[in-house]
Amino acid sequence: MTLRLRLTLLVTITLGLTFIVLGGLVYFLMGHYLTNEIDRSLVARAQEVVRSFRVEGNLRLQRITLPNVNVFSAPDTFIQIVDINGFVVTRSDNLGQQSLPLGPQTLIQAGEGIAFFETEIVGNHPLRLYNVPLLLQNQPVGLLQVARLLSPVQQTLGNLRRVLLFLGLLLIFLAATLGYILARTALRPIDRLTQVAEQIGEGKDLDQRVPYQGPMDEVGRLAATFNAMLARLQRAYTRLEEAYSAQRRFVADASHELRTPLTTIRGNVDLLRKVQGQGEAWQDEALADIASEAERMSRLVNDLLTLARADAGQEIKREPLEILPLLQEVARQAPLLGTATFTAIGLENLAGVHIMGNRDYLKQLFFILLDNAFKYTSSEGKIDLIVNVEPQQRLIIKVRDTGPGIPPRDLEHIFERFYRADATRSSEGTGLGLAIARWIVEQHQGHIGVESTVGKGTTFTITIPLLKG
Repeated sequence: MTLRLRLTLLVTITLGLTFIVLGGLVYFLMGHYLTNEIDRSLVARAQEVVRSFRVEGNLRLQRITLPNVNVFSAPDTFIQIVDINGFVVTRSDNLGQQSLPLGPQTLIQAGEGIAFFETEIVGNHPLRLYNVPLLLQNQPVGLLQVARLLSPVQQTLGNLRRVLLFLGLLLIFLAATLGYILARTALRPIDRLTQVAEQIGEGKDLDQRVPYQGPMDEVGRLAATFNAMLARLQRAYTRLEEAYSAQRRFVADASHELRTPLTTIRGNVDLLRKVQGQGEAWQDEALADIASEAERMSRLVNDLLTLARADAGQEIKREPLEILPLLQEVARQAPLLGTATFTAIGLENLAGVHIMGNRDYLKQLFFILLDNAFKYTSSEGKIDLIVNVEPQQRLIIKVRDTGPGIPPRDLEHIFERFYRADATRSSEGTGLGLAIARWIVEQHQGHIGVESTVGKGTTFTITIPLLKG
């Protein structure tokens, strides 16, 4: 059952039940009103008859002179007077040869001197009776019965039932029609939303949006929420496509990087087999090449493992760390990386400075930058490690070299994995170091940037927040 049909049935059933309750209430109140109206007319007629009674005689011998009851009767009103024993004394002519019903229980109640109503069935005709005891010196001497037929009331109520039934069926029909129209109108935006969703599912076109121009009611909020969800899905899908593309490039580049040392190793192994027994010089050179390429493969595999952990969402465990001893150790070991002149500047300003960091990863970060600087700076060049503490509670570390510099077109790509710049800067290494460096900095809630001028040198700047307190 569709939602439109369920809403239509709900509206129809609700209005139908409401009409049944209201119709039943109207029917009950009308029946009660008509019955009370008959009772009031019977009481009034009985009072008129009683007032027309005359008592004659002396104090010891009295008798009641009865009025002519025909004067008080009407086509639908019947009057009958009986004595205390139940014998009919007089009755209205419109009764003919019939008498009003009179049972033993009626006489017993009349003997108590209290007027009361009864409803009896006479010849398939309902009759409403009002029984009034006739008292003489506070003693019941007879009973006055005034009756009216209830047939007009029943006929009126029957007509009312038919009218209510007709109006009820008409109302149900109108409610069903109106409910269907309203449900269709209210659900039309949802139908459009469903159509758009189906089109998106079939064509994978996340650029589509639900066209909604109505008020910001429940349906409007649903359309807005759906459009916002489509926007998020589009962004996520775009990022996923980019990640998938990057992954394919990563696999291709990693395969290429691994293939080169493997080719070298295999070639040297073949060479060793061919020159076996011809002297040790060839063997020493081949073994040196194998060791070099194996070391390169080991570095590449370690770098790939580090980036795989980063992709898996692994976070670096950090703790309060005094930065001065770490940088002093880096400064002592840095000259061993190359022949260029190395200088550490500003270490004296770091006494007592702490950050939240990981000693091993930070050391790896600094040596990645210094190794690149020494690798691309000649022996006549200069490399500086510059440290400064800013008032904004930030630690600034710069690695500056006087190497060949990086062309502007390559600056925005150097932190990408396996990115290839010009031949000078990509002749050695795995091409993963700067990607690892950026991940380490981001894990320390910091930022890494680069400035470079071709022919003059390059400066990498790391910003890490200090430990407060």
